[in-house]
Amino acid sequence: MLTKKGGTRGVKELSSVRGDRRDVFAPKPFSMSTSVARRLGATDEQMAAYIGVTLRTYQRRAKKGELEAAESAKVEMLDSLLQLGTRVLGDEAAAREWLTSSILSLEGKKPIELLDTVKGYERVKNKLLQIEYGTF
Repeated sequence: MLTKKGGTRGVKELSSVRGDRRDVFAPKPFSMSTSVARRLGATDEQMAAYIGVTLRTYQRRAKKGELEAAESAKVEMLDSLLQLGTRVLGDEAAAREWLTSSILSLEGKKPIELLDTVKGYERVKNKLLQIEYGTF
């Protein structure tokens, strides 16, 4: 990255930029998954399916106490949507119900089933924002 310093152009230290990226994509503690599962009312089998791993792998992550980076990202997406849904729909129970119910405008799919890709996450997030702003 280039920054302007006293009339000259210099190169910003890349380690700080890379450091930020590592923090974003770093594995997270398994307790984060436990917390989201509790708020969703999800079983271990359901959480494993939501983050795209087998139940046995999910159990190994619990024992290890840490999720892999991709799994962490999916749990963070779930957490983010649960928070947004709570804000938009009024309470966590309504958000939980919405995330786990078939939604006609999402082609009859459950929002939680679309979280296997960033594009799916964005569709669900945008749907909640449409509800919030009355543009659905």
